[in-house]
Amino acid sequence: MLFRQASQPRSVGVFTAVAALLLSAFALSVPADEAVATQPASPADGAKASRLHPDARALPARDLSIVRNAAGRRTIRFESGLANTGRGVLEVRPNDNDACRANERHATQIMFRDRNRNGWFNRKIDTGLARHSAGCMVFHPTHDHWHFEAAARYALWHPRRDTPIVVKGRKMSFCLRDSERVPQRWATRDYAEHYGACSQRTRQGISIGWVDVYQANLPGQFLTLPRNLADGLYCLRTTVDPRGLLVETDETNNSSVRSVRIRGDRVSSKPFERCKRVL
Repeated sequence: MLFRQASQPRSVGVFTAVAALLLSAFALSVPADEAVATQPASPADGAKASRLHPDARALPARDLSIVRNAAGRRTIRFESGLANTGRGVLEVRPNDNDACRANERHATQIMFRDRNRNGWFNRKIDTGLARHSAGCMVFHPTHDHWHFEAAARYALWHPRRDTPIVVKGRKMSFCLRDSERVPQRWATRDYAEHYGACSQRTRQGISIGWVDVYQANLPGQFLTLPRNLADGLYCLRTTVDPRGLLVETDETNNSSVRSVRIRGDRVSSKPFERCKRVL
């Protein structure tokens, strides 16, 4: 004996369709690092899963100015940024796992494993860890927290790369944190801010799609110009992770360059093409 299913009223069918659309829209609105996996893997699978690496990139210098120091020397001051455009977070933790100099602690880079194998970090699911020794962290007494050593290095070049560097700065140490989102041209997933203010005991890092920004007025954000430096076009290059201490997906994009015109105590940005060779 056959039974025929009663047809739904038209109003019920319309309501069901609308509800499905609303649920789809809600799923798309959930940040990538908070989404729930449809097929969670077992803990054993997590231990075998591949590591999700960050990709450290340098923002071109900005907020440029020429400032005289206490000795009357010209310095070029600028803001710099270390961005993460990879598929994993850039996280380091201070610890005593290896020997470092006085007032320093060992730095361990943390890479999370892709437990659900979707190719992107998910904080609620990808809880398995891989560790990598990443040098040392130096204590910053003014800020009362640890900085990742050798996070960036700055240099001023002539436009022709085969011409010697005009001036090179020392390696800079940063406290890694989420300061602002990456430029839209570096399109990546929209992750929520996670790494905030640093302290002596907190882990620090940069979320996917975020930049750690160091303003022009902070210590070390300058290069002292040679006394006899002539007016003209120069190339200000920023390199992040200059010692290659971090594991990342691409080591070829760690430098950026800003074309600058220096005239006396004035500086202005110029088209990037003038400094392509410096990269």
